Amino acid sequence: MLKLLSYNVLEGALPDRLPAVLRVIASADADIVAIQEARHWRRNRREAFRRVARDLGMRGVLAKANSGFDIAIFSRLPILGRANHGLDTIFLHTTVSVDLAAPGGETFTLFVTHLRPDYPSRRREMRLLLEWMRPYRRSHCALCGDLNSLMAGDPIDSARIWRESELGRGPQGVIAAIERAGWSDCFRLHNPRAAGFTLGARRRVARVDYIFASRPLARALTACRVLRHPELLAASDHSPVWAEFDI
Repeated sequence: MLKLLSYNVLEGALPDRLPAVLRVIASADADIVAIQEARHWRRNRREAFRRVARDLGMRGVLAKANSGFDIAIFSRLPILGRANHGLDTIFLHTTVSVDLAAPGGETFTLFVTHLRPDYPSRRREMRLLLEWMRPYRRSHCALCGDLNSLMAGDPIDSARIWRESELGRGPQGVIAAIERAGWSDCFRLHNPRAAGFTLGARRRVARVDYIFASRPLARALTACRVLRHPELLAASDHSPVWAEFDI
């Protein structure tokens, strides 16, 4: 089994929230942890990044973002390769990929991204992202991260979402485009009717954090959930989402 967790930790969680963030992550017992908004984790010789890697007992990759809202990936699996695709592109943040040695002997490729909240620019980022992912559609490959996008038909807390987020009332075509390109929304595969809210400062109001799988990987999906933990609201304005695959 391989368990993947994706988590936006809100501006690096420094200095006071990092212990709570670490407890939330540890409760998932994941093999791979993908962090968005690892802000300031490169300071002081990567002190925060090294602390998280040490506490999790994992190898790590810290990838610079154009915005300073970096992406970090931690893994119990050997890291075979890495690439920072979005650096110095139109991306506000970035997209990172890592190749990992999966338990069954195959290579598992993970793309981690953080898309911007304004729709026209987010749509352009999505098109670039799908181009980078195209060669991996027939292999064991996943995409995860804060996509700042609503899926058409998903429930939302409409009374609060427009006050608590920058999503606005724009089109909901980003998720549909990813699905049209052949990638499966892991949460919806296993939870066709659950809300799965991940975003919200005072309470969760919408689902914007996703894990997508290639078709071969989707066939190996055994579970996908939004993580529940008593410190979630204190740790970040996002809840983590995790998926487990039998590979």
